[in-house]
Amino acid sequence: MEFNLTKKNIVFIALISLSILIWTYFLNSTDLIITEMLNLGEMGNIILKLNTSNFFLFLVSFPLTIALIVIQTKLEEKRINSFIVSIGGSLIGLSLALILFSNMQEYLLIGIFYLIGIILTTELINVKKLELKKYVSFRLLGTGNQKTTTIIALGLFLFVAMTVYDNKEMYSEQIDNQLLELAGGNDAKDQLSDYAADLLIESHKQTAKQITSLPTFDALGTSIDPNAVAFHTGLLELTDSVNSPEYREQIKQEIAKQSDVSDDQLKDVLTTVKQQMPLFGIMTDLLWLIEGFAFFSAFLLISNTIFYILTAIYGLIIEQIFKIAVK
Repeated sequence: MEFNLTKKNIVFIALISLSILIWTYFLNSTDLIITEMLNLGEMGNIILKLNTSNFFLFLVSFPLTIALIVIQTKLEEKRINSFIVSIGGSLIGLSLALILFSNMQEYLLIGIFYLIGIILTTELINVKKLELKKYVSFRLLGTGNQKTTTIIALGLFLFVAMTVYDNKEMYSEQIDNQLLELAGGNDAKDQLSDYAADLLIESHKQTAKQITSLPTFDALGTSIDPNAVAFHTGLLELTDSVNSPEYREQIKQEIAKQSDVSDDQLKDVLTTVKQQMPLFGIMTDLLWLIEGFAFFSAFLLISNTIFYILTAIYGLIIEQIFKIAVK
């Protein structure tokens, strides 16, 4: 099959390659590693990375490649040329990204699915552009975004599922450790101590109030029995001190001593819970499926909102620029 690349084809190849290098650079700069994202203990660190400007710029620049591929396929008259431009530009960009950016090596499997998505998208656009009559560019851009990102999401699901399945004991242990940390962590203990102290202090207040309100209570203060007088004085002092911060802190310390639980005891409790709740065991066994579907759904959510809008905007602008340039 004969083909001759035009200057426009070469320009599109260069732009597609450059666009891939741009968003892979920003993704690499975030230091986001998928295996790290699967580690529940690193959740705080992952959230910090997601809140960086580099991740925002990755989200903004990622749809540019899809828009370029859709528009070049729409404008290209020769079907073979559209495939050469799409696949060639993508291969160059992805290959350079693997060489230049160390973190991208972990995304190799997803990159393969990305390339498959580009091929299927190019074929679909070649077919659709002959069928559509109204709002052609906008609908082609939406189709291209949906097809490419769905294939990428499948690759992401496969990578996550395989990673978790191959290391299911390690990831199950991470979940156990997080549950133990929540159950035995200082924050949780402090919150429980505060709550228990409030309840106990309120109980002391009510008990003291009930006793001091008895008709015979005042008589104890003037009794000839020293024990009765001491009880009367002590109860009045307790009523005065029960609202003090010092009393509350004393109660908290006593509660903490009585409710101190060792890590081994927490583990025994967790084991018992697992035995009594079969669903917990099923969730642990299917952790690879749950994690994979979570990443799949999250990526598609971003794709159908942020990427969809940006792909349409970029594509319409690119098409107008090339139409003006041709004139």
